[in-house]
Amino acid sequence: MSPGWKYMLGLATMLCAVGLAQVAPEAAQLLEKMRLAHGGPALANLRTYQETATLTTFSGPEPERELTVVSYVDFPSKKLRVEYRDGSKLIQVLQVTPAGGQSWSVVSGSKALEATLSQELRNGLFQTWYGLRLGGSGRERAQLLGRRTFGDRTGTAVEVTTQGSQTTYLVNAQHQLIAERYQNSQGQLTVLYADLRRVSGLQIPFQARLYADGTLFAEVKVRQARVNPVLGPETFRMP
Repeated sequence: MSPGWKYMLGLATMLCAVGLAQVAPEAAQLLEKMRLAHGGPALANLRTYQETATLTTFSGPEPERELTVVSYVDFPSKKLRVEYRDGSKLIQVLQVTPAGGQSWSVVSGSKALEATLSQELRNGLFQTWYGLRLGGSGRERAQLLGRRTFGDRTGTAVEVTTQGSQTTYLVNAQHQLIAERYQNSQGQLTVLYADLRRVSGLQIPFQARLYADGTLFAEVKVRQARVNPVLGPETFRMP
């Protein structure tokens, strides 16, 4: 082996060690406990997910509008689709796949999805309770932040970065997800979770209240959750 190759090998080893050091063992252990609390092997084996929910938007403290949101996620294929309906009428579709991001609406028709929104949708594959399927594995960074309070929730905070997606989870004494905080184009987004229910071995929050920079702007209530449904090509076909 030449001296040059020895130098490059040593540098690569050092960089790998630095990368591994960014995942604190106590943070990885907590993430594993969170995965176990939300389904353990069932969560680790999550491949696809479909959800139907009621989305209520707010103007100040008062409800403003109510929509039905249907989302589809194919984790191995890194595909995510969100459909917005006003009653039974489809009004908007947002979708990301490895080929890129697309949007459709009754107002503007089909077009490419803005890069920022595409990335925020992709980040969702590793945020919310979805992201707990990885436990402490496959993380670029993870560190415990200690006791924190998000809104009216107090628990243990762990900051995690996965494939560029960063979020801070807040968990209770049972290692269940009670809140989450991350940055997006709306500012600092805080999500407060409630109404944990078991579906096909998973513990899924059926309610979430969303705050942008401390102001309530939306509430989501899940009506139906389907674990590992078959999602064919037609699922991701744009209108």
